[in-house]
Amino acid sequence: MSQPDCAYETPDSPHARPPGIERFFIHGRRFAADMHHHPVWEIGLLEAGVVTTETDSRLYTQGAGSHGALFFVPPGAPHAASADPRHLPTLRSLHLEPHVVTRALEGLSRRPVRLPSEVTALEDARAAHSFLRFHQRLGEGASALERETWLVEALVDLFVLHDGEAVLYPVGLEARAVRRAREYLHAHANERVLLEDLSGAVGLSKYHLARVFARETGLPPHTYVQRLRLARALPLLRQGAPAGEVAYELGFADQAHFARTFKDSYGLTPRAYARGA
Repeated sequence: MSQPDCAYETPDSPHARPPGIERFFIHGRRFAADMHHHPVWEIGLLEAGVVTTETDSRLYTQGAGSHGALFFVPPGAPHAASADPRHLPTLRSLHLEPHVVTRALEGLSRRPVRLPSEVTALEDARAAHSFLRFHQRLGEGASALERETWLVEALVDLFVLHDGEAVLYPVGLEARAVRRAREYLHAHANERVLLEDLSGAVGLSKYHLARVFARETGLPPHTYVQRLRLARALPLLRQGAPAGEVAYELGFADQAHFARTFKDSYGLTPRAYARGA
């Protein structure tokens, strides 16, 4: 009965996968996956269409609703699923190794977060938006810091806010912690910064840090780092440094990512900027 992946899903290229996470997408296609289970969390968003899900104790049919229907399947939970041929689905999903979920949620609540123990579906506009943002950015070459930030927020919206006993730590000013986080980002902006490293350096949980950082600075940590890198790119380009070298030196994923980010921020490519400098 065990199989590693749902039969209807096709993952991204292995080169696009961060460790412990696989991204899937299906659009307007029939499928019928027999009863199976896998060792990872499966979390998905049904954006359109109708899917019937079967577990070892129930059978139910789920439509997308007005904001999309979320579902999650715990590791080891038997389940089967099939598309309604009259209403073929648009479906996004993720497979997350258990340690990815555990580490993303650690330290953010005064009580341990209770994760679902059976297949669950829900409709929640905020959680659907958070999941969709993470799923999309994961496929667009997001940095590790950005991936972690959106993953933590998505899992909090999915699990923590629906756990009646979980109590998030309140957001105060935390000006000192944010200042230390900004100092850390300035010192390590050219490196591969992880949200876990940043939260450890200032003594706040990942989710708590992301919230107070955005509240104090107006930017999430990954956008703050991106602006630092772009600002440092300007004098290098004016001095004639090739865009590829600048991208590598400042920690961008590749030259294409650097050029796209630069143009989004300044309205012209790095080469055009250098020519006009």
